[in-house]
Amino acid sequence: MILLSVAPSVSSGITLTIKTYPLGNGASGASGIAKGDVNGDGLPDIVTSNASTSNISVLLNSGKRSFQPAQVFSTGGQPESVALADFNRDGKLDVVTANFADGTVSVLFGNGDGTFQARQDFPVGIQTQSVVVGDMNHDGIPDIVVASVQSGTIDTLLSNGDGTFQSPIVYYISNGYAGMTQIAMGDINGDGIPDVVGIYGFGQGFQVLAGNGDGSLYLYSHELSTGTIAYPEGLALGDFNKDGHLDVAIGLYEDREIGVSLNRDAGKAFAPPIGSPAPPAPKLLAVADVNLDGNLDAISTGLNTDLLYVALGDGTGSFAAGSSYKVGHPLGAVAGDFNGNHRPAIAYVVSDSVGVLSW
Repeated sequence: MILLSVAPSVSSGITLTIKTYPLGNGASGASGIAKGDVNGDGLPDIVTSNASTSNISVLLNSGKRSFQPAQVFSTGGQPESVALADFNRDGKLDVVTANFADGTVSVLFGNGDGTFQARQDFPVGIQTQSVVVGDMNHDGIPDIVVASVQSGTIDTLLSNGDGTFQSPIVYYISNGYAGMTQIAMGDINGDGIPDVVGIYGFGQGFQVLAGNGDGSLYLYSHELSTGTIAYPEGLALGDFNKDGHLDVAIGLYEDREIGVSLNRDAGKAFAPPIGSPAPPAPKLLAVADVNLDGNLDAISTGLNTDLLYVALGDGTGSFAAGSSYKVGHPLGAVAGDFNGNHRPAIAYVVSDSVGVLSW
């Protein structure tokens, strides 16, 4: 069942159309969200990881400003995050989840029609929490990189392109308490090789692990001792000041701000974070150019709020006060042209459903 409502902007009076969709039979406790065309019709679909029920929900875009009822597929235990890529080079998107309870990643190969084959599980670290995908060894095939909290490891699983993966390349890193709780991927140092940026939810700061081009990583930049990024919640990369270099955006839990650390010296150093007002105990969910002005905007929430906030970027790394929308407590978000109107919409997950905010 699709529930349709119109929610006013708390701060500006702007209205949005919001459609919500159940996660499907046997699915609850959504924890992550990703977008991609999983059935080859040219429209972005939505996939969620559901930690409480150890499965994913797949919502196919109907092309009529709505989504079909969710299909549910099993994963390993307690998937905390999800990503999409074509790992076996068949032209069909596959799914990978990071499974906290199992210390595994689950790969579900796509059939190209929105359905997926039975999962294949690959062991990695302990308390596996965050997964990203990218070509780590320049062979044209996306690989898997995953962070595990208790073991303090970053594992890279190189894809062979035939549905199999090589043994994990393990990099050990922690802040003295635990490993990275969230990672993001991008070319921080401009050498054409994907790098990994990670935050520590139990501590402060972020660090950059640069790619060697063979799937291995090395510590490239320390950003742990400034004392200005305590208990970060949420991480995103983007060129916030339009200088051609990827910067790092983080929710600053203690400071009630979204902070952007600008990339200096090809990522060997970052400027102290530029803080912009955010809800109490903010969590950064995503960044996107929501208002199509050429500047990246921040999508966030707060620890004990049922609001989704959109703060508008000014092209310098700062965000002006934007709008907030009552949607329930959002746990993840992604922006895309879900309605085919050439404008970004925001898809988000709460514990029992997916919502899409559309202009």
